[in-house]
Amino acid sequence: MYTLFWSHNSASIAAHYCLEEAGAKYDTVLVDMSKDGHKQPDFLKVSPAGKLPAMKLPEGGYITECAAISLLIADRFPQAGLAPAATDPQRGPFLMWLFHLNNTLQPAMLRYYYPDRVTSDAAGIKGVQDMAQAEIADLWSRIDAHLAKNGPFLLGDRFSAADALCYMLSTWQDCCPGTYKRFPSLRRLAEKVRARPAIARVAEMNDVGPVAA
Repeated sequence: MYTLFWSHNSASIAAHYCLEEAGAKYDTVLVDMSKDGHKQPDFLKVSPAGKLPAMKLPEGGYITECAAISLLIADRFPQAGLAPAATDPQRGPFLMWLFHLNNTLQPAMLRYYYPDRVTSDAAGIKGVQDMAQAEIADLWSRIDAHLAKNGPFLLGDRFSAADALCYMLSTWQDCCPGTYKRFPSLRRLAEKVRARPAIARVAEMNDVGPVAA
């Protein structure tokens, strides 16, 4: 059995989406970050950096990083269709989008939500957030343009784990107000992903409502 360590309002939801889509046998452990659960010795044995998500593997050991967990699940449950096979022509684009979202868009969002991690100067907080918002809007604009031309999903008609991550990030809208109004093709992706039964179940567990303007 897989065990997902998760917290509210964290990137763990994308990994949770993949586990549910895959039909994997798993359970979950809530790590309450509001009470510094991610800093406790027991959790640091799971994730030494104190980061979520983290996942215990059936064979023993742990894995962290949202994209890594999503990719591992996709490859271990190929029947779920969460990722193209290694020799599939769409494997490269899939990996590109998965890691672009995880390594480029999400860090920009984190700079907005946690500017104190970037600067210790209180006077610089707004500047960090303003720059992060500009970058986020630019990145969403590029993704929206791709979806308008090639959608409805990042790989065309083919849903993948990258879309689950894209949907999760699209719900983080404080850093980009009016996301769905500004980027209609992104909204279309979000609506299609949210309508999937497995995604809907996990979204409801995490208090993520239907796609709204």
